[in-house]
This record gives sequence, C-alpha cells and structure tokens, in this order.
Amino acid sequence: MMPSDGRFPRSPTTRAVRLASSVFLVMALGLAGCGDDSDEGNGSVAMAGSPPGGGPGGGSDRAIPVSARIAEPGDLEVTLRVSTSLRARESVEVVPKQAGIIASIGVEEGRRVSEGELLAQLDDQEWRLQAQQSEARMKAAEDAVERARALQDLELISQQEVERLASEAEIARAELGLARLRVENARITSPISGMITHRYVERGQQVNTANPAFEVADLDRLEARLAVPERESARVQVGQIARIRLEEGGSAVAEGRVERIRPVVDATSGTVQVTVAVSARSGDVPLRPGQFVNVDLVTEILSDRITLPRTAVLVDGAAPRIFLIRDGQAIETEVELGFSRGDQVEIRSGLQPGDTVVVVGQDNLRPDARVRMMQLDGQPVSGGGA
Repeated sequence: MMPSDGRFPRSPTTRAVRLASSVFLVMALGLAGCGDDSDEGNGSVAMAGSPPGGGPGGGSDRAIPVSARIAEPGDLEVTLRVSTSLRARESVEVVPKQAGIIASIGVEEGRRVSEGELLAQLDDQEWRLQAQQSEARMKAAEDAVERARALQDLELISQQEVERLASEAEIARAELGLARLRVENARITSPISGMITHRYVERGQQVNTANPAFEVADLDRLEARLAVPERESARVQVGQIARIRLEEGGSAVAEGRVERIRPVVDATSGTVQVTVAVSARSGDVPLRPGQFVNVDLVTEILSDRITLPRTAVLVDGAAPRIFLIRDGQAIETEVELGFSRGDQVEIRSGLQPGDTVVVVGQDNLRPDARVRMMQLDGQPVSGGGA
C-alpha cells in the first residue's frame, strides 16, 4: 500500500547505495585538492584563467639549468687593435760586387748562415792571373827604386829620376791592391747572420751588380708596422705592450713593445706608422715574416673594473641587461657597458662585486624564473644547486 504522503518507502538497499555515492564524491574531491605540484607531477588540473604551469610570469615551474660566475673586480686592459703582416727587422738582398759567372753555390734556401759566410763563388781565374801580374810589376818597381837610391848615393842619378821611379812603384802597388780586391769580390758572402730566404741565381749564370743573387733575413727578430688612424695615435706611446694574436678571439701567442712612432701623418691614408718589435720565439707558437696577425696595443690599464663575457649580456633591441641569481631565482637587471677587450666587456653600473651572474643559459630565462646552477666559475656544482 502506498503511503498517504505520496512517497515511496525507503528500502535498506536504496539507503546503502546513496551512502556509498556520498563517500566516493568526498574521496574524489579530497584527491583533487591534494594534487602533486612537483616538477614531475602528472595529471594536475589547472584553474580556469590561470597561466600555464602556474609559475610567476606565466613561466614553467621547472628549474632551468644555467652556468654562472661570481662578479669580481680586476684590471682591464684598454687596447687598440690593428691588423698587419710581420716582417723581419733586418733583411738584406745580397748583390754581387762585380759582374761575372757563377762558378759554385754554397748554400740553399732555408739554410742559416753567419756574417761573412760564403754564399756563392764567381769564376775568378782571370782576376787571379791579373793579381799575379800586378804583384810582379810592383816587385820590379820596388827593385828599381832601391837601385836608383843606391846610385843616388854615388851621385850617378838625379833626385828627380828617383822620385819618378818611386811614383811608378806606388802605382804598381795600387794596381796590385785592385787586382786582389777583384779576386776577393768574386766571393759572394752574407753581410748579416740569418737565414737564406731566396736564391735567385744558378751555377753558370752571368750576374751583374744590378740584380740580387740571394736574400738573407734575421728571422729571430721581427717587427710589425702598424697603420694607426690619426685620431687614435695620441693613445700610443713608445714602450707600450703589444699582444700578438693569430686568430680573432684567440689568445695571445707573443708579446712585443712599441719601438718607434713616425712623427708625420701619411696624407694618403690619414694614418701614423707605429713599429712594434716582436721576438719570433717569445711564445709557444713560432712566428714568421709575412704572417698575418692581429696586434692589440695596450694603451691603458684600468683597475677595479668588473668584466663579463659578451655572451652574458642580452642586447636584443632593449637596454643591455643580465640575469643575476638570488635565492634560486633569475633576477633581470639592466647594466651600463664600458670598454671591451676581446670577448670581455666592462660593466660600469648595475652589477656589484660578489653578485652571481648567469653566463650560460640566460637566453632561456624569464624574470623570476627558477634556476638550477650546473657550473659556478667553471667548476661543476654538486647536485646542481641554486
């Protein structure tokens, strides 16, 4: 029979089903409120209108790996870079002192020679015979003078005749000296100590006094002649250090010093010639004449300046800025740049000594993003701490 209030009677089975449904709903809500918010948590539910990931600024909560360094002040070298080719400080083209035919060659290119060493020999047979003739004439003239003086003592010859014979003896002596000089000049010798860089003659070749036979250069002492713009020349002084680099951005392979500065300006190029003396063996890499190099003239040394790698500074259309690490977060900071040297740039303001600066990975950062430091000052960080 149906009750008078029109409702069906509640059976025990119906009450049990409703109770089980209520318990399941409470458990589901409890699990939704206790979702895992860790970096590796899955299945989290985002509230409507919240930014993706729920992190500050709309970024992900995942920590971004970076490398950093501690900002420390130090000396900054202000440099002036000029590119040029090295040359030997002393290089000589050896020209024969007289024309003749090459009889023999004693050296080849790449051979080290000493000052006065024989390089080549001209055919000197004719000159030697002429020297013998001159020597015989001189001896005969000297004997004639001796006999004339003996006759003069006996008053058998005049003083005038004795003087004439003495003059002829002097002429014969001079002719002998010239003949011996021709024999000596048949030897082509090196005027300096160095290395044979060029050999221009062959055996049996006719040579003259207008064309060189060899070139000798002192390869141990080099120099770089720099064309410095006139507006920058006032910064250059004699004695300043010059660092020699073979590649852009590479380390210095040698060191030289400013030796002299030309006191006039080249009217064609508007530059001043600066000569830097360089030792070919001052570094681990030997240098050679003709080698193209970059020369950094150290014009000033600034103390207590903070520098960073250029790559650590973001300059993509806005004010230069860097990222600092504080409490495990990336803090974006604007900076003022100063002098630059190689891959380093001076930070004039916006950075304090002791600050931790991101130098690798800053392109992936957003303000207040979480970071995980992998390296600090080039050394691995244990566990990738912040």
